Amino acid sequence: MDIKKLLGPVSHIVKKEFIELRRSKLIVGLIVAPMLMAIVFGFVATTDIKNVRTMICDEDGSAMSRLLISKFTNYDFFKIAVFTQTPVELQKAMGANKVQICVRIPKDFGEDIKKGKKTQVQLLVDGSDSNSSGISMSRASMIIRSFSEFVFREKMTVMKNTVGALPSLVMEERVWYNPELKSANVMVPGVIAMILAVVTMIVTSLSLVREKESGNIEQMVVTPVKPWQIILGKIIPYILVAFIDIIIIVLISLLIFDISFEGSFTLLLALSFFMIFTNIGIGILISTISSTQQQAMLSSVFILLPNMLLSGFIFPIKNMPLILQWISYVIPMRYYLVIVRGIFLKDLGFVELLPQTLVLFIYGLIVFSLAIKQFKKTVA
Repeated sequence: MDIKKLLGPVSHIVKKEFIELRRSKLIVGLIVAPMLMAIVFGFVATTDIKNVRTMICDEDGSAMSRLLISKFTNYDFFKIAVFTQTPVELQKAMGANKVQICVRIPKDFGEDIKKGKKTQVQLLVDGSDSNSSGISMSRASMIIRSFSEFVFREKMTVMKNTVGALPSLVMEERVWYNPELKSANVMVPGVIAMILAVVTMIVTSLSLVREKESGNIEQMVVTPVKPWQIILGKIIPYILVAFIDIIIIVLISLLIFDISFEGSFTLLLALSFFMIFTNIGIGILISTISSTQQQAMLSSVFILLPNMLLSGFIFPIKNMPLILQWISYVIPMRYYLVIVRGIFLKDLGFVELLPQTLVLFIYGLIVFSLAIKQFKKTVA
């Protein structure tokens, strides 16, 4: 078998594709766009919430109420925007979007605590932003519980003098893999999956359809060049660009976002090939059913959106309705996100990631086989 004769046409097509990328300046976009996406998702598309505008309504004015207020003012999560001693301004401030949460301390708050009576602190939250309001209420509740435990400990200290030592339970919290719970640590590695979809699926489909529009495919078919050589020559440049993009995003993660890369970079590149393989198969399949580049773009976006929304890239899969959770099993990005985040944050090895790798391999094999078969019919 003459390897040079088999791969010679492939090398010429690869060279031709790189020339077209350079002339169209698309290569610049394929390198710059991943950098911008990683930075945007890291800084902008974040679930981290800070400086929540807070209103304090202290109807008591006692030492105890001031102590509770200090817990909020010393916590970076809350930013005291309005302070009042009367509840009249509550609805007005909330309705005018001046504050997102209000802490209302009732009258006789300090006196009731001294007497051992049950007292309540009211939390009012703007529910128009459900994510922010839920987290804000949780943090505020945590502060109030902490204050309650502080008061309770004082009472227990007094009781110890009478009844002796009392049993206690201390909870120790520890977060693994992402101790600071920074959303950038999750979002930025996930951008790799998005970039691979754009570079390998969308651009590959557009490249093949562009050849159909210009009539180059028909010219190649009448030559001794085989269909598999055409496909291989067209996809190799985008595979190389995809690996370059992975390197760029990893560097951005380390240098700009200070994300700790715990796993093997070689393993990340190796397992990323299975996602690239799958995306290229989808891209080729799209090109066979598209007559124009506009059709190919619309079809690619139609496939890309479910990958974004149902893969767990933005929204947790467990929070989705059950039927959407089942649908997510046919989304290849779901499995690749487990791979890339597992390598980035958990230092998972090949054995731990073998189930996701096998799914991507089988998925890619089926899609790529269908794509090649359909492509042969198209060019025949």
